[in-house]
Amino acid sequence: MNTRLIKTCVMHSVAFVILSSLYGCASPSYQSQAMEQLTVPEHWQSAHQLDSSTSAKDNTSWLATLNDDQLSELVLLALANNRQLQAKLATLKIAEQQAIVSGAAKFPELSLSQGNGRKKLVKDNGVQYQTSADINLTLSYELDVWGKLSDQQHQAKLDLLAAQNTYLQAKQQLTADVAKSWFNLIEAQQLLALYQKRADNLSNNLAMIQSSYRLGLTDALDVYLTQNNVNSELARVASQQQQVLASKRALELLIGEYPQASINAKQRLPEINNHIATGLPAQLLTQRADLVASWYQLLVLDAGVAIAHKQRFPRFALTTSAGDSSDQLSELLSGNTIAWSLLGNITMPLFSGGKLAAQEQQAKLKLVQKEQLYLEQLFQAFAEVENTVDNHASLTQRYRYLLEAQENAKQAEKLSFDQYLRGLVQYTTVLESQRRSFDAQTSVIHLKNQLLQNRIDIHLALGGDFVTAEDELEPKLAVSSMTLISE
Repeated sequence: MNTRLIKTCVMHSVAFVILSSLYGCASPSYQSQAMEQLTVPEHWQSAHQLDSSTSAKDNTSWLATLNDDQLSELVLLALANNRQLQAKLATLKIAEQQAIVSGAAKFPELSLSQGNGRKKLVKDNGVQYQTSADINLTLSYELDVWGKLSDQQHQAKLDLLAAQNTYLQAKQQLTADVAKSWFNLIEAQQLLALYQKRADNLSNNLAMIQSSYRLGLTDALDVYLTQNNVNSELARVASQQQQVLASKRALELLIGEYPQASINAKQRLPEINNHIATGLPAQLLTQRADLVASWYQLLVLDAGVAIAHKQRFPRFALTTSAGDSSDQLSELLSGNTIAWSLLGNITMPLFSGGKLAAQEQQAKLKLVQKEQLYLEQLFQAFAEVENTVDNHASLTQRYRYLLEAQENAKQAEKLSFDQYLRGLVQYTTVLESQRRSFDAQTSVIHLKNQLLQNRIDIHLALGGDFVTAEDELEPKLAVSSMTLISE
């Protein structure tokens, strides 16, 4: 077989491959059976516990309903100074810059280069020195025939939207953490005040019992029992003081300050009676920033499948350059010595050992994997709402009963001690009534804080917005990005 015949066969083969690629250049459309089979209930199972007639977006101003200016200031400090949030903000800025980088790939690239050189030549007739100078201007442009560059830009914008919603979720979580830590501090201080008051009351009781003992009206056993209670309560006070300091430091870390335990909170947990709007389960998909971010991440991988598929198509590029060279730098670009060239090239992968096909299949599998993780996250979000709403109903009922138990226990404590001083009951009856009263008051404080923590969890599970009015401008950035994607 002669050389000309071989060349002809090779050219025909290449032409056949290119035509085959052109015929099948459409991007594969990934069909998700799992997403098509997804069913969302029309109403929450626990909807009867709360108000499901309105959207959960009505909960955006829940922080203002607390009427706590100090807490609002702490939230602003945390949003401005929390280091983990600042790190997530940097991640968002990186995604913004990456979107710019991806968008630049669709434009021509112009570069200028200039070089100087000097070399020594050793010849038979002696040594010579040669000086050269050159300057080149190069313009290159890749034709986006298959839309691969557009897909890459689209993918970068989707990634930016995911980063924006991830950052928004981080702000919501941080604000919730600050509010929880704030209520934990108030609870710790309120318990400390209760323990200190109980210790003072026991000390007064001890003085009265000791006085009665000196008069021969009470037994020494009563004195020892009361003294034991006083010492136990003082130990509890010391332990609670340390708990207060730890709660203060935990809050200070969230707002980005040195943990010196200098924050002072008010002594009473607030009463909150306003309703919580749960909305509908389907609204959760667009209200929770973490679910929205996960959905955009799924779309990022979906765009990656199209990009991996188009990597197997020919690449068309145009390159033009103009330049000059001389042995003197001052003579560059002088006269008509400027040379130029215009080149076009087609690059197409012919054989890669199955690498490109494997990369495309890998992109599809990553998409399937992310889809299952998204569905798992979605159902976990549904479970969080159901559990927190059910827990709210249980806590509310328990709190109502404990308030009545606390009032009865206080009356019983006072009555038993009065009867003891008159010799009508034993001191063990007094101890039991004091224990019940103390347990009831402690439980009320604990449960009140649990109700507040539960309300925060409900708002967070429903995607309620915790940010301030100044921060509400940021979601508009996502809207503008969506406009760019649709163009």
